[in-house]
Amino acid sequence: MKTRALFVLVLCAVFTLFLLWMVVGHERARSNGDEVVLDMEPVDPRSLFRGYYVIINTPLHRITYKDAPAHKPFKKGDRIFVSFASAATQEPVLEDQSLASQENQLIITALSHVKPAEGTFLQGRVSWASSSPENEPRYRVKYNIESYFADKSGAKELEDKIEDSKMRIILSVDDKGNAVIRGLEIDGTRIIDKL
Repeated sequence: MKTRALFVLVLCAVFTLFLLWMVVGHERARSNGDEVVLDMEPVDPRSLFRGYYVIINTPLHRITYKDAPAHKPFKKGDRIFVSFASAATQEPVLEDQSLASQENQLIITALSHVKPAEGTFLQGRVSWASSSPENEPRYRVKYNIESYFADKSGAKELEDKIEDSKMRIILSVDDKGNAVIRGLEIDGTRIIDKL
């Protein structure tokens, strides 16, 4: 009987330490990474199993042949490093387009199978790859930032704002390109989550 109780106590201690390690690691990633803010196109499904959440899509989730600089092709399941920059720091996309209108737009500057030596980039996995008739690539990429969870009242408040507001996602990105969600920006107001 004592052996069983000791085993249960050790097992509980191991699970507690594991959960603590996860929380501390997540908080370290949120506070030590570089901040990146991306436009988002949210959808708001509800799931009894996953609670209340918003599905997040950004301009970096769907990469078309027009967006992709020359690169070695990717296939489903490949690790991908997507380097990007603000359009405002690059040459004007269109001659008649002002820098102010380009401020929130992103330009993909490189796609790579290996971690870039410098610049702003996200690491993800190719979840879908296709080629157009001209053999030009199109990709769908997952970065582990596709779901934003909220409590019941917070999810309802987000749902009410989604259709009428400009929403952006605030990320913390480490030097390996791994991203963690820090919060949201709704019509210019930043909402940073507390752990």
